[in-house]
Amino acid sequence: MRKAGRVKSWHAQKGFGFIDVHADSKDIFFHITALQTRAVTPKPGDRVSFELALGKDGRMQALDVVIAGAPRQNAEASLLPALLGLAALVVIVGCALTGYLPRQAGIVSVLASIFAFLAYAIDKARAARNAWRIPEAQLHLLALCGGWPGALAAQHLLRHKNRKPEFQVTFWGTVVLNVTAIALWKTGVAG
Repeated sequence: MRKAGRVKSWHAQKGFGFIDVHADSKDIFFHITALQTRAVTPKPGDRVSFELALGKDGRMQALDVVIAGAPRQNAEASLLPALLGLAALVVIVGCALTGYLPRQAGIVSVLASIFAFLAYAIDKARAARNAWRIPEAQLHLLALCGGWPGALAAQHLLRHKNRKPEFQVTFWGTVVLNVTAIALWKTGVAG
């Protein structure tokens, strides 16, 4: 059964806030991942509807939070980055098969992408269980070593780590470093 209330506070840097429900004396916690859409940032006073459930810590929290007037999350919106990651992997493998890049580059990129995708899936499952997490540095290392196409696909298909600004800055830095290293190697070998 859905409940209704108003956003009492929102801490954008930390990604959580509280909902005031007039019938309840205690404010209800909600996390950024509980929002149906992140196109609209919650503001104090926004009307919301939500499902009430037990959180990992055993306390009640809001899930499936919908801000009144905000568009619902479009599941297909996350498909484009995943397709771009797949396309990048196809280009890398194609270049390796045609001899433009060494075959090892294609093999490493495929394997690293598979490992990266699996690492994101495992990390998301562990987060849901409140278990030990895979350090972000390890996820970035997989991307840096050529697994960024698989990491990009995982971020958007699994909806994991794709909304955290600091993580995204570092992730895209690893992509630039990886692509630059391949380009420099190719120009160094070709020249």
